[in-house]
Amino acid sequence: MREIQQQVDQMIIHLGGYWRPLSGLARLLEEVGEVGAALYEDDRTALVEELLDVFVISTCLANQYAIALEAPTSHDCDVPVHVTYYALVRESGEVARILNAYEGDKKLKATATPGALQMHLQGVQQAVFSIAGTIGLDVNASIGALVEAKSSRDFGRFDHTPDPITENSVRTYPRRVEGRYWGGIEAKENETFDRYIEREYNLRRFLKIASVEGLDGFVLCPPISGWNLSTIKQELSNVKVTEEKYGNGNYIIIRQSN
Repeated sequence: MREIQQQVDQMIIHLGGYWRPLSGLARLLEEVGEVGAALYEDDRTALVEELLDVFVISTCLANQYAIALEAPTSHDCDVPVHVTYYALVRESGEVARILNAYEGDKKLKATATPGALQMHLQGVQQAVFSIAGTIGLDVNASIGALVEAKSSRDFGRFDHTPDPITENSVRTYPRRVEGRYWGGIEAKENETFDRYIEREYNLRRFLKIASVEGLDGFVLCPPISGWNLSTIKQELSNVKVTEEKYGNGNYIIIRQSN
């Protein structure tokens, strides 16, 4: 799955970036509905297209939360396809419930289950693989062609917004591959930290969900004038702040205190 996640990520970067998570969720639910329509109409061509779209969009959501997905297992031929579709709807609904708490108006409970988003995104993909198996569709083998087609067809088609998984701060952070990190927007020259966090909405998102989602840190690249770590700790409560240097790169890592 790592290679597929990287393929999808490269496609999204080529197209301009990720949608906001709730927009991605809306697309996921739209495509799940279209899978149902294709099943109802017994339209194999449409079913192939919609299953692959669900797979790609669910992979995008996993990428946005730095989730390393596990490969789905082979499907159970004895399970009727309509039962598997019900599972797809159920798992998609669970993804919606979690993302509404992360990004929407639903309150994030203190008892929220760590790892739940990964579990239900994998449930979505397992259902996709199971339905695909009933029509002889090899999802893994089809992703490469789909990515190539979308990279050409959809270039410049959508407006996109910055995402903490694509910011230069986290993309250049050497330890990113060792954990799950988000990154901050570029700091302006001589910008103070208090002014910076007024613009950096994603840091507030990180502080809200990091502990339950298992995010390891939020990566910042300070301006040349630098930021005082004590000042950052005063601005943000219940965080650990460290500074790391790699070559010419200077990084400040914000982590939630346990």
